[in-house]
Amino acid sequence: MWDLIKQWVVVFLLTGVGWAVTTLVLFAMGFGHLRTIRTLLRVRRLLAPLPAGTVFHWRSGDVVVTAYDPAADEEVSLFFARVPWPTLLKWKPGTGKSKDRMRGRIDAEIAWRTALLLLVTVPAFAVCAWLTATADPMWGYALVFLVAHQTLTALSGRIFFLKFWAVAMVTTYFCLDRVNLWHPSPQVAAPMFCGFVLLSILVVGLIDRSERKDEAARRDTADRRARTRANLPGAPH
Repeated sequence: MWDLIKQWVVVFLLTGVGWAVTTLVLFAMGFGHLRTIRTLLRVRRLLAPLPAGTVFHWRSGDVVVTAYDPAADEEVSLFFARVPWPTLLKWKPGTGKSKDRMRGRIDAEIAWRTALLLLVTVPAFAVCAWLTATADPMWGYALVFLVAHQTLTALSGRIFFLKFWAVAMVTTYFCLDRVNLWHPSPQVAAPMFCGFVLLSILVVGLIDRSERKDEAARRDTADRRARTRANLPGAPH
């Protein structure tokens, strides 16, 4: 009995460490995703036509720009950009940022996210591809997962990671094998696990994308009217 408990604890600890490392890598890949970097580059280009006296604020997860509306003879606050957390484009509500300071924050944001892309995402793909070709074809499932992770992140704008149920599945697999209760073939277990993970990511991504599209449509309708009056360029989402 104690040997069985010991086996469970050892396997769970090893799996937990692997899960923690994998989670950190997936978060880093999500934060340094090419989709976010491209959005930031578009946001930076939108700064050029804005007047020097433009003021930016952070409100409820959005960067808004305050501009003068000649039709109403008053200042209006319009949506400018939304960048997922963690981000440097977030500051104390009520505090304004000038155009120059906003450009500096955007440049810094692009820099650290590009660093993650080059230092984490690219090496992760390279290592998985190299291991698949030289060590064990089973690493191909990890490569497939990385491709799916990046693709679905680009489509939904959501960062995906392995939750606790994935740790429980891997722990159960290794423990049953080590205590000689069941010997599932890795050639069967690996594609099943990869399939379950990809299916869960796909379902969550599709639901999240649908909700984001509805929210963006409502926001664009109201924002377009205000921008037409204030004569400001549109902003990416």
